[in-house]
Amino acid sequence: MKAVETLKVMGLPEESGELIKFLRAFRDYTQYIINQIWNEKNIPSVKTLHRRFYHELRGKGFRAHHVKQIYYYARSVVKAVKKSNGSKPVLRMLTARIDKYDYKLDLENQELIVKVLGGKEVKIKLVAPKERFLKYMNWNNYELMIKYDGSRFWICIEFRREVKQYNIRSVLAIDVNFDNVTILIKDSRRVIKVKRLSFPLRRALCHRIWIERIQKRYPKRWKYVKGIREAIRKHGRRMRNIINDSCHKIAEEITNMALKHRSLIVVENLKNLRANSKRGAKFNKKLSLWAYHKLLSYIEYECLEKGILLMKVNPKGTSSLCPKCNNKLIAFNDRILRCSRCGFIGDRDVIACFNLISKCGVSGVTLKAPDQMQTQEGMKGNKDEGMNFVIKCYKT
Repeated sequence: MKAVETLKVMGLPEESGELIKFLRAFRDYTQYIINQIWNEKNIPSVKTLHRRFYHELRGKGFRAHHVKQIYYYARSVVKAVKKSNGSKPVLRMLTARIDKYDYKLDLENQELIVKVLGGKEVKIKLVAPKERFLKYMNWNNYELMIKYDGSRFWICIEFRREVKQYNIRSVLAIDVNFDNVTILIKDSRRVIKVKRLSFPLRRALCHRIWIERIQKRYPKRWKYVKGIREAIRKHGRRMRNIINDSCHKIAEEITNMALKHRSLIVVENLKNLRANSKRGAKFNKKLSLWAYHKLLSYIEYECLEKGILLMKVNPKGTSSLCPKCNNKLIAFNDRILRCSRCGFIGDRDVIACFNLISKCGVSGVTLKAPDQMQTQEGMKGNKDEGMNFVIKCYKT
């Protein structure tokens, strides 16, 4: 399994003039190839572009891998624009893709040496906290992209690493709600850990309410007055930052727990969330800020980076069926549910986690480790043993 990440940092070149000259030449000759192939009926293959333009671009001072990146980039731009039925593209940004053979990267000293036109080299100091570079010491670096926005240079470096998956010893189930995330870790014998993480949806909702108040107070002016627009953008940025930061921290904590206990992560495969948007304005406002898929994407990537297996299961009945007898549960007290058949009582979020574990049905992988052919029934264990561990069972 391969993990891919991109490091974006600001760069301070010693000879900015040479670097800008190279970026302009890269852009101009990419545009030149786009102009040459735009009116052709079929987009030429990479082999055809190589035969037509390689020697011409080499004569302009580009290295062999620079040339390859130029016609790769030009072909991808033409292909994307024609697919969307757009007009002929005109490149304006100063950007260049650099192959791994055309630069030297020193993460320890935070330095980058890029080979530009005519065999010259430009030394670039990478500006970022030391911790960001230490993370990629054991990773393999590949292509990088240099961008100049008129005042600063930005460097994006692609890193890859092979990740080995571990043998599963337990299952970690996640139940995501509007304002909390419930986690339950269980092996074949016992409940290892239960934890409830808060999700700051209410804080994000406050900024959403402020935006609506501003728009209501200035129903027409907010679109045109710069100060009002900036106030709305400020609350919007804070709202997004709260959600993104919380998703990142929750995903990291969940995957660290899974790594510690060598767990398989099980989540609900929720789809068509917007189809439930007919339950009132208050519910819709919460639903619009519920970052379930964002959190799931963060968890998925953390799992990929750390070699953790993740499984999505059908969410049907996870919060409404008894984990002991599979009977329909009824409301008992606030978020507490009760089974009318067997008398089982428990927290609905923890019940959902137990039902997710029961549904995962991992075949060919055991939770005890020695037997490689343990069945799904063998993985379930005692379904209500964790309820006494999590909450004090309510008595009728």
